[in-house]
Amino acid sequence: MFRHMTPKGSFECTVSGLRWLCERDVILKYHFRNWEPYSHLLKDMQYTQGGPLLDITMELGELEEVHLPHFVCLGTNPSLRNEMKILHVEEHGVSLEEVHEVTRFHAKILHPKFSAISVILRLLSWNVDVHCELMLYLTVMKESLIPRLYLFPSNPGQMQAVEQQESKFQGSKRFLISRPEQSFKLNSSFRLNIPCSTSINPPRIHLIHRDTTPSFFRAVVKMTGIDIEMQLFSDDERIAWKEIVPIGRSTCQSSLCTLVPDAIYSDITSCCLSFR
Repeated sequence: MFRHMTPKGSFECTVSGLRWLCERDVILKYHFRNWEPYSHLLKDMQYTQGGPLLDITMELGELEEVHLPHFVCLGTNPSLRNEMKILHVEEHGVSLEEVHEVTRFHAKILHPKFSAISVILRLLSWNVDVHCELMLYLTVMKESLIPRLYLFPSNPGQMQAVEQQESKFQGSKRFLISRPEQSFKLNSSFRLNIPCSTSINPPRIHLIHRDTTPSFFRAVVKMTGIDIEMQLFSDDERIAWKEIVPIGRSTCQSSLCTLVPDAIYSDITSCCLSFR
């Protein structure tokens, strides 16, 4: 749950990507909702997810504008702007609202009335490119490192789901890695290569919307103290992403491992920043 109290101005939540503009003091709270109860409905409507599903409540005041985060890449197909709608999930059903303006990462609506709300995209074809996230976690098992690499459309709700899942694994540490420089085509598949690994499962992952936790590669790497090279190959076997993870010298005790401190990710507390 996120809760912000802001004065007049324009603000952005650093975790959810939500932006808003207000003319006076406001208090708003919001949290991510699971898409699972609405996946069949979206399919029947011939729409697909375009961003996180946010349940937003105003405790004080009203907003002039809200900018909902989306992950659709418009650079390869600008006409997709015309296929975007705002989905409102209400007590007795759903409704659609027109988007006032679409920018690279946000869809703007004016004088919003809130419920559970999200950007959705009409499926005229499956030829849709999306901005993506990669999240890497490492754990130690005896003399091996266990990397888990998650791949999914850039959805902060899915990032939160990954963090919650990984919190259940003892000794799990997140490593900051670079984002893909290019967008990926929805429904395409990818293969992970780690030259020093003894196994990688599954062999391929399809880039699709997941209602719950995203899919991930799980590898087993012998612990040698050598940096780990990772490569992600697309359907046509071109390198879509590559990274060298700096493991360095590791000191292991029992099932815990002390790794290079600068590479370890620390949790971010939600805050809001002015924009424009």
